[in-house]
Amino acid sequence: MHALSLREDRFLEVLRRLIALTPRLQNNPAAGLVPEERLAARVVLDALAPHIQSGFLQAESLAAPGCEARPSLVLTVKGTGEGSVGFVGAHFDVVPADAKAEGWERDPFTLWEGPGGLLYGRGVTDCLGHVAVLTDLLAQLAEHGVRPRRTLKVVLISNEEAGELPGLGLGYVAEQGRLRDLVGQPVYWLDSANFGPTVGTGGISLWELKVKGVGGHSGMPQNCVNALELGMAASLELARWFHARFPATADEKTWGFLSSSSLKATVVEGANTKESKIPSEVLLRGDLRLTPFHDMQEVRAEVVRFMRELDARLERGEAPEGFPRIRTAAGQRGALEFRFLGEGMEGIACRLDSPGLHALQDAMRAVRGVEPTPFSLTGSLPLVKELQRQGCDVQITGFGEMAYYHAPNEQARLEDFRQGFSILRELLTRL
Repeated sequence: MHALSLREDRFLEVLRRLIALTPRLQNNPAAGLVPEERLAARVVLDALAPHIQSGFLQAESLAAPGCEARPSLVLTVKGTGEGSVGFVGAHFDVVPADAKAEGWERDPFTLWEGPGGLLYGRGVTDCLGHVAVLTDLLAQLAEHGVRPRRTLKVVLISNEEAGELPGLGLGYVAEQGRLRDLVGQPVYWLDSANFGPTVGTGGISLWELKVKGVGGHSGMPQNCVNALELGMAASLELARWFHARFPATADEKTWGFLSSSSLKATVVEGANTKESKIPSEVLLRGDLRLTPFHDMQEVRAEVVRFMRELDARLERGEAPEGFPRIRTAAGQRGALEFRFLGEGMEGIACRLDSPGLHALQDAMRAVRGVEPTPFSLTGSLPLVKELQRQGCDVQITGFGEMAYYHAPNEQARLEDFRQGFSILRELLTRL
């Protein structure tokens, strides 16, 4: 086991094939981008085919009937002793890339290898580089006939970059009972960066605000309520209230959160395309990011109450200072209709005294020769809290550049993945 190291030619070939598929792995259904994760899964299965056929490695593709184009993979190496360990969360889908609009310096859908081992392309860090590392690790275990002491379960998932859908992703894998072997065991979530460890994540809940105004000629504003201005003012008022109500906490400092809870608008939609027309209706959407020291359902309920009261204040003529016109000269008023979308997803505070974290930090010290730097962030991961409730020792790490997550010019260093491979190898020897 200690002799294993990243086989760079295979890693780069797998990564090159995966990134070439990213035009068909982009995940944004609202923009008509529905990924076909089976394409990426086939790359992994092709690389591991001899070892699946030999029986060293078991592979299962999981997606509900009708969702066959979007599977997750469960890959299992039987251990020599008792217990299991999970390497979970690396995913096949990617966020969209628009080379021209976002100012990419090179084609985002082609792996570019630059000086100093620079790797460039959509998915290099999030998360196809992790998929390629795990593929090489499994292949090398088989080629060398090395079995870990604990049974190793690698779960590569679909639909990580969008809202939960029935029959897809880690939720479906769990529904089919394929995570049962990991209950009460160490589970390492491999979808982060900068090594960390990442010891906490945020919950997420998406929301929308429908704003109804009174449209009309922009030269007669007394006859109108500008839905766009009202929506902007209402969303800012909500954000001000939220950040005062849920400020940073001492626990966030202990876990090293890079930011505290937040609520903000991220999307504005309106049918109006004429500058001299005041819009009558606007839809704002955004997200709530919540550190794991708050209860998601309680916070959501408070937010809904605040927005209902804000709308009631408009009805009473008690708009907050600085709000735009809320009634026309004839008495018609603007209205706010707020709701959360779906159930939301909880964040996690990983155990800081756990054997799994100690093993990860020891592995990082041995490989990198420096003291690990734990941190937390309000990015969100599916099912991590539920796994923790089931007794799993959930820890989070990842390799590559956090600054390029979901960003133009996504890139990482080959050395990050060399070290990442060795850290995973060390974990298998220490657990």
